Amino acid sequence: MTTVPAFAQFKPRDRKPASGHSRAGGSRGCPINGGIPVTQLAPQTFIGKTTSTRPMLAWYMSSSQNVRFRLAEFDSTNTPKQIGTVKEIPTTVGINKLELPLDYPELTVGKTYLWQIAIDCGNDPIVRRAEFTVIPPQSLVKKQFTSIPESVNYYAENDLWYEALEEALKATDNGKLGQTGANLVKELAQFEMLTGNNVDKKNIQQRIEYLQKIASERI
Repeated sequence: MTTVPAFAQFKPRDRKPASGHSRAGGSRGCPINGGIPVTQLAPQTFIGKTTSTRPMLAWYMSSSQNVRFRLAEFDSTNTPKQIGTVKEIPTTVGINKLELPLDYPELTVGKTYLWQIAIDCGNDPIVRRAEFTVIPPQSLVKKQFTSIPESVNYYAENDLWYEALEEALKATDNGKLGQTGANLVKELAQFEMLTGNNVDKKNIQQRIEYLQKIASERI
């Protein structure tokens, strides 16, 4: 018999840096309830991975205002081209999740995508972006899981952030991370990379601190 670790094992081996399109932005010019701005729960400084052609995307909100969602596909020149229309998504305080809407085309294996959420903050909207690649599902051995922590660890160990977080959030439906999700986000915070100029590094460090706070409070 094998025992399942009580904590997520997200230790990505291949952290391909994200493009400049996903640089972490600051949150200047907007009062933030609780000190945490809108925060994507996904790799931002490096390209995440999924085998899903309709992945679940998640983020944290400290207020229940709407977000504008956009999706783009990188073309052969590494330029993001928008897919579908901009969607206005109602949110709740805490963890929000969105499965890629059915009126968007299924994503293509081998392609890299950028997902963006934005909120209005006076004259200075806050925009968050993250990139991910869809990898062949055949690269993953199909398994039967007996518990949520087991499935989370399996996907995390295989660098599949989006599947791991989706599984973790099945353990809670109240806008919170829960213990398994919190452990996973804590792991993510450890692997975000401090890259770019001083402004980038400051914004990334701030984001890492927000992820750690979200995880520590399991919010």
